[in-house]
Amino acid sequence: MWLIIAIFFILLILGVPVAFDVGIASTIYLLANGKDLIILTQRIFAGGDSFTLMAIPLFIFAGEIMNACGVTKRIVGFANELVGFIPGGLAHVNILASMLFAGVSGSTSADVASIGGMMIGSMDEAGFDRPYATAVTAASATIGSIIPPSILMVLYSSITGISVGKLFMAGVIPGILVGVSQMVYAFIKAKMNPDMYDGNIKVKFNLKRMLKSFVNALPALVMPAIIIGGILSGVFTATEAGAIAGAYGLIIGIFVYKEFTFEGAIKTVISAARTSGMTMLIVASTTAFGYCLAIEKFPEQVSALLTGISTNPNVLMLLMIIAMAIIGMFMDTTSAAIIMVPIFYPIAAAVGIDGIHFGMVMVLTFILGGITPPVGVTLFIATAVAKIKFVDLLKEMWPFIVLFLLVLFSVAYFPALCLFIPGLIA
Repeated sequence: MWLIIAIFFILLILGVPVAFDVGIASTIYLLANGKDLIILTQRIFAGGDSFTLMAIPLFIFAGEIMNACGVTKRIVGFANELVGFIPGGLAHVNILASMLFAGVSGSTSADVASIGGMMIGSMDEAGFDRPYATAVTAASATIGSIIPPSILMVLYSSITGISVGKLFMAGVIPGILVGVSQMVYAFIKAKMNPDMYDGNIKVKFNLKRMLKSFVNALPALVMPAIIIGGILSGVFTATEAGAIAGAYGLIIGIFVYKEFTFEGAIKTVISAARTSGMTMLIVASTTAFGYCLAIEKFPEQVSALLTGISTNPNVLMLLMIIAMAIIGMFMDTTSAAIIMVPIFYPIAAAVGIDGIHFGMVMVLTFILGGITPPVGVTLFIATAVAKIKFVDLLKEMWPFIVLFLLVLFSVAYFPALCLFIPGLIA
């Protein structure tokens, strides 16, 4: 067992992409134990052969379409009219735009790339400190995987069988808490040091202008309601919701905004295919890795270790958060979820922790890993978009990481924060 784990971490430290890392580790493990390598191909195929997981490329495609047809600039425009006049100005716009775009993309990476590409430059031109603008973008992009729809929640649902609709609804309050806490911090920073954190470009609140921008953004804002409403009402499944979201995006782009050109369509398909291919390759390869761990009874050993320390649900929750956070620092959220859910979900269920509650805690913990060094995938995307040094970004990120931790532990130890809305659903 320790052979496969050692190989995995060695390759990870060497910078081998996770999909190949887990594939190589699994191959070496099977060869060392005299297993037929056909098991590897069978497990990889089985890992991607899931109707529920089809929702992932479909939601990615829908997000790419909505971004290509001008949704991002309309969401930013509406956010600017709604909160741009508050001290902190464009920082609030950035955060609110991320909250609204989360209902379109379902992905942290898509959020930071789309919103960041527009907002970091705008904040820089307005006089904001560029590393701070990048930190706001990276931190607020985490909301993309919390507020529904969420690709990470689809993945958790496919592994555990828990209702994806209820998981989606569980993310509403935590997502809002993350956004509001960041806006409060941006307000305080602007008051303390307006020269660096308030900007020199301000809009005055105008109800007529705000309503006009709301109407322009409305087609995009309606999409989450269609997805969630359809899933919860039983009209369609999460996978079918992804297809409907894509079709809706095409209709909006072609007939409403009229910005979705043939050239744009080609770029969208290529971009969606590339992102989906990377994601599904990680899913499939990590499934094979999880199979090897299961042969060695690794989940049972972890369970015995943790329950040997304590059987108190609160203590176990803390231990699992620490373990998942450490893993999340070195792996992307998709890989971490596939490996960790089969290990920790049975432990949580055994001590009476609600599956939806634990799913929300797990999602938040893995997202935290994305904005935490040394790997921090979200941070690297943000630095690439902003063209700044990683070290400069980190100086401004720590307060946002602390705020995220506060929300994480609030959700972990006050389950009603994520279970209240799902509890209203029959």
